[in-house]
Amino acid sequence: MNPVLTEHIEREAILRCQHGDKEAFRRVLDFHGDHLLRVAVLITRDRSLAEEAVQESLLAAWKKIRTFDANRELRPWLNRILINCIGMMQRRKRLPTTAVEDALPLADTGVGPEQSALNAETAAMLQSALRTLSVEHRTVLVLRFFNELTLPEIAESTGWRVGTVKSRLHRATAALRDAVAAGSASYSADFGGEVRS
Repeated sequence: MNPVLTEHIEREAILRCQHGDKEAFRRVLDFHGDHLLRVAVLITRDRSLAEEAVQESLLAAWKKIRTFDANRELRPWLNRILINCIGMMQRRKRLPTTAVEDALPLADTGVGPEQSALNAETAAMLQSALRTLSVEHRTVLVLRFFNELTLPEIAESTGWRVGTVKSRLHRATAALRDAVAAGSASYSADFGGEVRS
């Protein structure tokens, strides 16, 4: 189980990392690792490539940790390194089209079998629709709806301007709606409404 890392404890761990403490870095990664892997699997659509991207990004984070401002939040910085690693992998044309079930951990939710079947069907439709989107569109949707980041947090995680994030989020939700509608005429996903900061 991941330890609870308060802002103060995380800041102290980062400062220790900046002085070469690998054990402190391991503690920080224990807290953020699962999040990074989920983001990577949803974007790359392949667990083994996602694991490789996370490993590369963590190695890069260790090498760059001395340049990190310990007064800032760590997760957006780690997200940005991860997204850059995935972008490099994409440019090398190494991202296949495969299932993303591994990114959605199974848990006992206490719902009945009928609701579970409906949830599984909905998840399958969304996964299928996500596969048709560009990496940029998957990235903005994953960060916004799966990780519930605000627009400024997405901008910090990706290096895009907030206006670019809004534009890509708008286009990505429209593309996802179209992909879901094309996949099933009887299914309508409601991602609508105004984009809120």
